[in-house]
Amino acid sequence: MPLSTQDAASALDDIADVQHRASVLNGYQQGAPHFFLWGTIWFIGYAATDLWPQWAWAVWLALDVGGMTGSFLLGSASMSRSGVSSAGYGRRFSATSLAIVALIAATFYILAPTKAAQFGAFPALVIAALYTGFGIWRGTRWAVAGMVLGACTVGGYALFKEHFNLWLAASGAATLLLSGAWLRRA
Repeated sequence: MPLSTQDAASALDDIADVQHRASVLNGYQQGAPHFFLWGTIWFIGYAATDLWPQWAWAVWLALDVGGMTGSFLLGSASMSRSGVSSAGYGRRFSATSLAIVALIAATFYILAPTKAAQFGAFPALVIAALYTGFGIWRGTRWAVAGMVLGACTVGGYALFKEHFNLWLAASGAATLLLSGAWLRRA
């Protein structure tokens, strides 16, 4: 019995849906280790900022360099395991990281935050927006993680200004670590 044009189109649509779902789930699996890495960095960085504010810049510099290096290595390993060409990956990763750092630094320069909580809130909101935007294109779980992170940042800024960095250490790290577990379950 030959397939009708409508049956063939329906079968192709089903195949496309399965391919899309597999791509999203693969992205979740690849993203989970990054959430674990950055959740740990987030906790250490924001807790250290609250407890030893005079060392915050040095702590964050070391954590960010270590985190970017770790993220690069995780991404490279993931690409190798999946057989994807990593040609140009280092340049794109470095350029993206530099763009994010430049955005945050330029905004600090232009808007000149005056409170410690503002210094902590802005990078958190940038990361929340990035996760949300990425999730709009690549999977709902990323977007949910970004929106929760943003809500925790704004809520904490409104309610816990005196120990906002400790709030971000706990709520942000919990959001990222739990999101990593959720992504891994995919």
